Amino acid sequence: MLKQLLGLLFRNPLLLIYPIVLDGLSFITGLMIVGFIGTPSLSYRLILEMGLPSVSYVSNIPQFVNQLQFMGGTVPASAWIAVLSMLLATVFTQGGYIASLRNAVEGQPISLRQFMRDGKSHWVRFIFMFLIFTAAKTALTTLLVALFNAIGLFLSLVIFVILRIRYIYVEYCIVIDRLNVDAAFRQSRRYVQASSFKTLGLVAVLFIASGTISLLLHWVWNPVAVMAAIPLCAVVIGAIQLAFMQQLCQTKQTF
Repeated sequence: MLKQLLGLLFRNPLLLIYPIVLDGLSFITGLMIVGFIGTPSLSYRLILEMGLPSVSYVSNIPQFVNQLQFMGGTVPASAWIAVLSMLLATVFTQGGYIASLRNAVEGQPISLRQFMRDGKSHWVRFIFMFLIFTAAKTALTTLLVALFNAIGLFLSLVIFVILRIRYIYVEYCIVIDRLNVDAAFRQSRRYVQASSFKTLGLVAVLFIASGTISLLLHWVWNPVAVMAAIPLCAVVIGAIQLAFMQQLCQTKQTF
């Protein structure tokens, strides 16, 4: 299965080019604004994002400008322009990337024109979903930490992981089923219930693969390691995203 997924990925090189270009721009912009920050450490980040791969999703160090965490410490306020621009580029790319995954699985052609069309069709929904996720995570974490101190932080992580698994296909539903955010959550739950065993297996693979990359990246944290992680994530996480898309397409046939 791994050989098949990698073959499918490399036969559709745009699936590699999109995340590599976006991560490269995000990393270079971060270097220009704050330089290279952070030191090697024993750290780990559990990936909770679906769709477009990014090294920023497996890093606890805010080096990439495609995340709000970048705006911390002594980062100048003018950097908000770069952060917001990259976030907009990311939500636009998300729609085009997920549609490209579907085309690859179904044997349909992938093109830049198709990518732009699908990105334009879904970017507003992804902004709305990003705002919902950010507000929910902030509110729940703040409440649990206020009630339980350090234990609250752990509880919030557990809750987020459970909810992420329950709604693992929500981004795919927005694009593949062309649903609004609220309907996509409901449809994702149905897909997970209809394919729980196989979906949980893919989630475990995603967590193990991304966790291994995260652990190694933090352990040898330096500019070369980050640049090497960009294509590595595009390949490894991209192949896993193809597997999720294959499973979703198979599940849809049973509905």
